Amino acid sequence: MSTTFSSPTSHEATTWQPSTKIGSLGAWKHPLETIWHLESVRTSYRWHRFWDRIRSPRQAAASFLAIGFILLYLLAGFTVLSRRDVVDPGRLQLWLSGGMVLYTLYHSIKYLWASRPVDAPTCVVTTPAMSLWVGGGPMSRMFVVLHDVARVVPATIMKSLLLCVVLWRDVPNLFSLWMGVFLALFTLEWMRRIVSHVIDAMNRREKKFLQTASLVVAFALVAALGLQTINETPPGGDPAMYMSTAISEVALFAGSDTVQWLALPLQPASHLAVSQPMWPFTQFIPAAWMPLHCLALLFSSIATIALLSVSLIRLDDWSIQRRHASEQALLRSWNEQAPTGIPPGNTFSDASAVSATSATQNNGSSLNKNSSFNSSTKNLAARSREIESYRPLFTWPLWGIVARQLHCIRRYRANVLVSFAIPMAVSLSPLLMPSEGLVGQAAKQWIFVIGGIALSSLLLAPPALQIDFRRDLKRIGLLRSFPLTASEMCAGMLSVPVAITILFQWITLAVASLIADVPAAQVGWLAVAFPSLAVLTFAIENSLFLAFPHQIHDQGIAMVIRAKITFLWKGLVLAFVPFVLFLWVTACHSLLPESIVLPVAFTGSLIGCWTCALAAFGILVGCWKRFDPAIDTPPD
Repeated sequence: MSTTFSSPTSHEATTWQPSTKIGSLGAWKHPLETIWHLESVRTSYRWHRFWDRIRSPRQAAASFLAIGFILLYLLAGFTVLSRRDVVDPGRLQLWLSGGMVLYTLYHSIKYLWASRPVDAPTCVVTTPAMSLWVGGGPMSRMFVVLHDVARVVPATIMKSLLLCVVLWRDVPNLFSLWMGVFLALFTLEWMRRIVSHVIDAMNRREKKFLQTASLVVAFALVAALGLQTINETPPGGDPAMYMSTAISEVALFAGSDTVQWLALPLQPASHLAVSQPMWPFTQFIPAAWMPLHCLALLFSSIATIALLSVSLIRLDDWSIQRRHASEQALLRSWNEQAPTGIPPGNTFSDASAVSATSATQNNGSSLNKNSSFNSSTKNLAARSREIESYRPLFTWPLWGIVARQLHCIRRYRANVLVSFAIPMAVSLSPLLMPSEGLVGQAAKQWIFVIGGIALSSLLLAPPALQIDFRRDLKRIGLLRSFPLTASEMCAGMLSVPVAITILFQWITLAVASLIADVPAAQVGWLAVAFPSLAVLTFAIENSLFLAFPHQIHDQGIAMVIRAKITFLWKGLVLAFVPFVLFLWVTACHSLLPESIVLPVAFTGSLIGCWTCALAAFGILVGCWKRFDPAIDTPPD
């Protein structure tokens, strides 16, 4: 094998020379120009990909849904919503300030209890492509953090435009509304990142203390809200009045002085959205000069975002240094206890324990090594025999998918239990209200319990059980390699989420039937009909995911449209299913003899529910058949 640089002459001849195109990269004087160029190329590529997908017959259904939703949304905004009563702009201002603070508190508690993956220990979301383009580029950490937040600007603009379609009737100036809503949402994003960086910098002991404190605070807030709702609702009120009072109490809490002081960064944007002057500008600008007030509010919002960006950069540096110091302390603790072969308690993962055990074994004698090897071989053989004994479980390959999902459920069992325990308590709350003055309200209470179960199955179960196709787009290729038909794959992916949702429905229904005095036939009908709603929900959710595939933590216009389409079909289900069932029962009473009305209505409604569920499952099977990971997977 000859050497490439065998002589100085050949070395000089083969010395790498930068090309003109690569040499032009050296002309970039600032990292912002580099980021601008990369984002321009990325945006151009995504636009061409979006245009190709619109014209592609493979994406006809997805394009039809997206375009149809936008047209329907605009039509409803400028026709139906334009005729509603005007709402006080002050309420919108309070929600854009105090409501954002409440969402920040919710995000803080959720992020505090979330388990971060090993390859993403911080809130700065990076994909392999971003790590190569931005993280590997000649730029400081400051620009990486700023670029991570700036990526949400297109999605924020789209959200602001969609909200303006609903809120334009309540404000005097549409442009001020759009600018105020956009700046409020963008400020909220900076506040979320600041809170996330503070949580990332905490060690385990501090996080446990804050988790305990968050539980106490959340329980106190919920208890205070419940007691205030009961006290403010007139005696004898139905569950709808309790719900309305609870929403009003939350609005009052969002408008309280304490929350409004916490919402100080959001005050300029919220006042700009409703075109209202804000102190201290009213001290030196006349109230009649509203354009000048709006200009001052605009610059104040921009200055607030600039201050938040500087704070985020400082906090990011502090968070990195603090995490590094914590890791160094853990390393010193491990080095002190490593000779004993005992890793520190509750400090290291199983990998650290294995490393410590391995280090202890390497210091042993050759006899100990041989005995350890022999014992490991025996353990491996025993494990192989154990796996062989479980082979009958996998004679049907579908059980491989089920076992994979059960493993995920076991890992996140605490989150799943909390995600379903709270909706169960809320669904049963109408039956636990004070009984004074509620004579004759049993039917309304039972209807609200049924509505709570249906809402939880439609809205809360899919996000809590993302262990199907929606779990990760990168695993789709692995799923394609399984020796399963399309029907078996879809049935396996839906089996565990649907089973958990059905278990939640049946337990809630059983507890409600024990508290309320309802006919057994009605409980039996609901016990058979509710599972069809679970199948319908997860089938359509996964069908939409396969029609609109997206990466984890993706932020873009497509995500906004996808979320709106999801809420649209769920709203249609909640609106039309009770209406269709009412028409069916009415038709049975009108056209059939009295003796067969109940059996026909009972059986026919169940057949209709399960027909819709099986049709949705068939759509999912078709979407899985046509999904090609090489073509349909979006880039990072």
